[in-house]
Amino acid sequence: MSDPLGNLCYCFTPLVSYIVDTPESAMLACVRGQTSPVTLAKYDQFGDPNQCQIRKGALTLTQLQSINADPADVEAYFKECEKYRLSGVSHPFFRDWPLSCPSRFLTPECLHHWHHFFWDHDLGWCIEALGSRELDFHFSVLLPVTSVHHFSQGVTQLKQVTGRTQ
Repeated sequence: MSDPLGNLCYCFTPLVSYIVDTPESAMLACVRGQTSPVTLAKYDQFGDPNQCQIRKGALTLTQLQSINADPADVEAYFKECEKYRLSGVSHPFFRDWPLSCPSRFLTPECLHHWHHFFWDHDLGWCIEALGSRELDFHFSVLLPVTSVHHFSQGVTQLKQVTGRTQ
């Protein structure tokens, strides 16, 4: 970029936050589905009480460099990526971006992460602690409020909940 005097200057834009949902964060971190984009956890380790090691961008780049297959040979390259649970992207966009690390700049999208986290985890914990009959009773006696959904039959028997209902 040139300044007002015509001198050329290098400009580096910091990547502070990239707001994503879960599939997009896996794509940007270059990992396969059912793999955490910010830790080294696989699907069978989700929910474990022990925190997994953080997935650093440098580790992903090192793993990509250690793959001995040509990216043009898709089947062989994809098979080699499988042992690191990588998606098969050979040149991530953050590779030449100084100090960038997906575990730091990937920001969860609110509805997908927070509301679904409540539905998938917190409500399950409450059902386990109180029991479904007790929890349904508490929801059924809440006074109806305009513009807020009232669950007169309780919440434990709901099969699917949209963001608006949550």
